[in-house]
Amino acid sequence: MQCGWQIWEWPQVMVEAEFHAVWVSPEGQFVEITPKPHGEATILFVPDARRSYTGIAVDNVRMPVRDDLLICHFIKASEAIVQVMNRGECASQYGHVSVPAHEIEPLMMAQSFLGQSISSGLRDHDPCLCGSGGKYKRCHGRSFELAFGQQQ
Repeated sequence: MQCGWQIWEWPQVMVEAEFHAVWVSPEGQFVEITPKPHGEATILFVPDARRSYTGIAVDNVRMPVRDDLLICHFIKASEAIVQVMNRGECASQYGHVSVPAHEIEPLMMAQSFLGQSISSGLRDHDPCLCGSGGKYKRCHGRSFELAFGQQQ
């Protein structure tokens, strides 16, 4: 087993590195054996000799491709979801993990709203996707700033 990072790209939005492992064949070649949700035939894998699998979940590393408050909020929502899902004993569990609905549902809704907004081409200075007519950064952007403990 070789541990490292599987790299994903959301074009014009962000690059994400997922902690991952591949099988090393007797000939020394990396072989991807993990089924992919969208049928990808190849992956970009970067070995990381400093990392090993310890049974504890590792959060992805996410980097925005452009300076945009929506993307920053999407990344913060994603990080918050992982923190809730991996609190305490949950960090060493895979598959179905049970967490209190009141903790995870608002984060999942925020991530979904932000993902839909970004996918529709919305930028932080555009009218908010909720239909209020106000700019995102002054509408939902403010509440997300408070929720994620950031300063404007």
